[in-house]
Amino acid sequence: MKIGELLQKFRLEQGKTRKEFASDVVSPSYYCKIEKGSHRVSAEDLIELLKRNNIRLSDFFGIFDSQDLSKQLNLFHEMMINAHYNDDRKTLEKIPELIQKSQLPEKIKKEQVLIARGWIETVKKSTEQVNWKLREQLREKVFSLPNWNEEKLTLFCNLMPLYDCFSVNLIVQDILKEYKPPFSKELKRILLGIICNNLFLKLKIGEYEGIDKLVTIADAIPSSPDLVFYKNNIIFYKNMALYKSSNATKYLKKCQKAIEICAWLGMEAYAQHMSEFLNG
Repeated sequence: MKIGELLQKFRLEQGKTRKEFASDVVSPSYYCKIEKGSHRVSAEDLIELLKRNNIRLSDFFGIFDSQDLSKQLNLFHEMMINAHYNDDRKTLEKIPELIQKSQLPEKIKKEQVLIARGWIETVKKSTEQVNWKLREQLREKVFSLPNWNEEKLTLFCNLMPLYDCFSVNLIVQDILKEYKPPFSKELKRILLGIICNNLFLKLKIGEYEGIDKLVTIADAIPSSPDLVFYKNNIIFYKNMALYKSSNATKYLKKCQKAIEICAWLGMEAYAQHMSEFLNG
């Protein structure tokens, strides 16, 4: 069963109307189209719909159609990203179990569990024990892929916090030498994500060399609505570097504005992390 069909099944079992089931998560008309398969549902809204209707995530994903492989993988990936940026570690830690209970093919299931555990590893606090064996498995996974295609770039981007800054600098240099504009829509997003993570790792250890070059490359990628988050982060990291090296208030104000934008966009937890990073 597909997402819309599955939601309809649970709704009918509970004897609810579409309006009752949709609650205030999405509009009744939008929910109707989700059931019919003409509109997609975000991972965030799906999780909220399941919570509001007392449906366990494991029950839902346990019967999700394994034939709809790409949609299922995209949904798990979106869940990981949303949980990460909303500082929702509880949901993040549930995802490996959800993948295990899904109907994905065993080989893919094993790979996705490894990646999900990698996401958890990236959010560990400095006081928590590092799983070095897992980190090595993840590095091997990245470099077992032969070419820097979008799959390999995305995987590397998501797992960059598990690498030391020196290694990241070298890898990013190679990636940026290989890819030249014009970029596809998806490649723009991935490359900006990689640059953002590289800037974060540099600033984390107080390394300013190479920041200007990364910012210049990022600025050369044309802005579009789907890239607002990444472009805002570039502005933040650029001005944080300038502020830390000059102590000029004008750069601090630009950092604070970038933090405000994240909060205005509904990413309060991420905005809080930005503020802590700036003041740390």
